[in-house]
Amino acid sequence: MNSELLIIIIAQAFGIVSWLLLMYSYTKEDIDKLLYIQILVCLFDVISYLLLGADAGLLICLVELIKTILYYKTDKDNIIFIISAIFYVVVAVVTWNVWYSFLPILGSIIDSYGTSRDSKMANICSIVSNTLWTIYDILILSYIGALNDIVVVFCNIGVLAFGYSRIMHISKFRIVKYKYLSKKTVDKVYKLDLKNFGEDNTWDKNYQKEVYDKNPDSFFAIKYKHDLVGYINYLNIIEDEYERLKRVRKVPDTFGLDKIIKFKTNKKAFLLVETINVKKEYEKEETIELIKKKINSFIKIKQRQRVFIHGIIAYAISDFEKNVYETMGFNKIKEFDDNTVLYELEYDKIKKLV
Repeated sequence: MNSELLIIIIAQAFGIVSWLLLMYSYTKEDIDKLLYIQILVCLFDVISYLLLGADAGLLICLVELIKTILYYKTDKDNIIFIISAIFYVVVAVVTWNVWYSFLPILGSIIDSYGTSRDSKMANICSIVSNTLWTIYDILILSYIGALNDIVVVFCNIGVLAFGYSRIMHISKFRIVKYKYLSKKTVDKVYKLDLKNFGEDNTWDKNYQKEVYDKNPDSFFAIKYKHDLVGYINYLNIIEDEYERLKRVRKVPDTFGLDKIIKFKTNKKAFLLVETINVKKEYEKEETIELIKKKINSFIKIKQRQRVFIHGIIAYAISDFEKNVYETMGFNKIKEFDDNTVLYELEYDKIKKLV
């Protein structure tokens, strides 16, 4: 067996692993889990195309990896599409050596366009894109890659024909953590709070930004497809402030920034869920279940990081917030004159979650 044939066989092996991971990822309704698995898919694809000397396929997979993460972590779909399209053109110019080098470029641009639109358009564009990739993979001898593309094409045809396919089903609802809040996102949050809670229960935008900057990684965006339709925001506060807030007779208008702290390993943590807010049309059981899973998952992750959450309190202004906390087993501590309710999830119940 010569070395060239051996390299081709190894490349096919990486392609097989990539294909199996891709099929497995489509069984995950949690978009975060799906994304993490598909990051591995991209890495195995990069290695496979590298071994086959397919520069166009290799560079495109790298762009796809970055683009996918940005699509799920931000709400700037049109900007991401334009920037990725420019990168695809650059890749085409740099890697052009045979006529079929352009096929995956064109396919990825089409797929990127579909991803930035609705689910039906995404399926149609995926069929066209993967057909072009199938031709490219066959011509560069990536037979496993071609098989993978063909399977995806038929799955998407099934989605369009029957309206549902278990292997390709991804929940349109998802919750993702934002590590940085842009002015645009803060404006969306402000307008949503103003609409659902009224001016008296809505923070000033400058104060909101100060809280988010002081408390990074605490903002979870609730998204439907690519639209931000709600959010969860919590504050990690010192224990004295936690106990004080349980005793107050009036809901605080703001919270002292000096009371907000970062998580520390092997230390107790006390959380205040500042707000859970979604657009009225999404106040449904599916959203509550998604929020419940996310909060439970968050607590478990912190436990594995040796951050021990000893209590969670939450002020519920809306009926939706009350439904969320009562569904999760929070205890009602007190009700204020404005009908706001203070809830607590005590340490014994938190322990059962982990």
